[in-house]
Amino acid sequence: MSGEELTMISVVLIDDHSMLTNAIGVWLEATGRFTIAGTAAGLAEARTLMKELEPLPQIVILDISLGSGNKASVQEDGLTFIPELKKICKERKAPTPDVLVCSMYEDPFLVQRAMDLGAKGYVAKSAVAGEITAAIDAILAGETYTSVKIKKQDQKKTFLALTRRESEIVALVKQSLSNQQIAKMLGLNNRTVDNHLRSIYEKTGITSRKELFDL
Repeated sequence: MSGEELTMISVVLIDDHSMLTNAIGVWLEATGRFTIAGTAAGLAEARTLMKELEPLPQIVILDISLGSGNKASVQEDGLTFIPELKKICKERKAPTPDVLVCSMYEDPFLVQRAMDLGAKGYVAKSAVAGEITAAIDAILAGETYTSVKIKKQDQKKTFLALTRRESEIVALVKQSLSNQQIAKMLGLNNRTVDNHLRSIYEKTGITSRKELFDL
């Protein structure tokens, strides 16, 4: 039994939908290959968990929109946890777990942003359960993984000219957040968000929020 335990892949799940988290956790453990080292419903819980967990997991499965499962919670951008995780692990002098994003969004821009921030894989929640294990296997083999459905979508525009903040705002627009919600999440005032959006429109040639959302 001890030999089997040594080969188990440890996973942390960060998602605010407890039913989904439990379902993924149960399914992964039922394969006999994985152990769930911990779960978190939001960024504060995730920070605490990753600062205290010993040892750190090999894989973190991360949702993008956190807080949406609880109306009383302030919505959070899960992707911002990827650089935070790197910082936490650097302070702990520990290897950084590989991040697999599992999200309801199948938008190429969000996929690219996740990978740019350091995610090693991206799977849509609409994918079959076995795709999660396929993604984990690819990641542990040193590869990157995105679902076939997402890969086949064409990126209609390049966003290379956008600043880090502008890219962040595009990602939040694509999550159907209003300017007021974006301002609250980022600690900005509404006028600043408006100014960023005008700059985004100018740089990409987009003329409306709907066009930006659909891009």
